[in-house]
Amino acid sequence: MKTTEEMKIALRNRIAELHEIAPGSIGDQMCYELLGADKRGVYNMRCKTFDWMRNGPGTLHGGMCATIVDQAMGFVAYCAKPGNGIAPTVQLQVEYHRALIPGENVLVDVQLVSATRSLMHLSANVYQESAPDKLCLSATSVFFYKPEEK
Repeated sequence: MKTTEEMKIALRNRIAELHEIAPGSIGDQMCYELLGADKRGVYNMRCKTFDWMRNGPGTLHGGMCATIVDQAMGFVAYCAKPGNGIAPTVQLQVEYHRALIPGENVLVDVQLVSATRSLMHLSANVYQESAPDKLCLSATSVFFYKPEEK
């Protein structure tokens, strides 16, 4: 398992790589930024949202909310994996507590809860940057680690 400092370096690198490997993708457009990490291994990120992400009533579309949290947890899963390979999402559960407002920055706190040889369990909490004390989303996920074939 990587240390928190090793994970922070890996996360910053992976976020920067996204622009090179998937320019224009939704994850790239959201401009994720690692803000830090605490002693418990909770990784704090910020991303942008845009008006085009809204639903009919004008709040952030539920699918975009799930995308935000899946992308953030995916960064952590990818960086935590033990070697070369992939780490796709195999399960994602999102609980919606408050609406997110398009055009405002979002804060995402992600924690790797447990990891086995092939599965990683993560949890996340999402807040609007303008109201960081009000939980908007919570999520849990399972990512599968598939080593690179030789």
